[in-house]
Amino acid sequence: MPEYDDPAWGPLPVRPAVLRWLLLPLTVLFLPLWWAMWILLAVCFLGIAGVIQLVVYVVPRAENGAVRVLDATLGQIPFIPLWCVTPVALVREGDTAYYRARVARRIEKQTQRADASPLQRDLDLGAHYFRGAGAGYVLQVASEQGWNAHPVLRSHPRRRLRLRHNGRPRPGFTH
Repeated sequence: MPEYDDPAWGPLPVRPAVLRWLLLPLTVLFLPLWWAMWILLAVCFLGIAGVIQLVVYVVPRAENGAVRVLDATLGQIPFIPLWCVTPVALVREGDTAYYRARVARRIEKQTQRADASPLQRDLDLGAHYFRGAGAGYVLQVASEQGWNAHPVLRSHPRRRLRLRHNGRPRPGFTH
């Protein structure tokens, strides 16, 4: 369990408005190239997945290892780099209340999905999503609704949080 007083689990520092406006054109130019590279890597890994599936089928205990290898490679490349300026960050950076409400809505929505379907138990949040609230706040709100840190995939409080629902429906929840 993280130390919530640790600054790494708190909100990311607010970038000055001038810096956000300077990063905006770089984001517009660079992000499509970044996404093309990301998709190309994903297609390459999809091609390798058939071979890995055979290995996992033959050696059943290799499944966690295969997931960790995939996470150690493709999982380290964020879909949106941390320095990019999203439209939300351009307008709402530094607005803690907005980010907290956004996190609460997302966790509530994912909790409803997890309660309705056992297949929707994973939640992956990039730092852009909880930038102004902090990873500690996300874990605090999520743990109240049955979410814990993912048992296999690692989280990093400044880049990405990976959570897994415990699978138990909330009291009073009806399908």
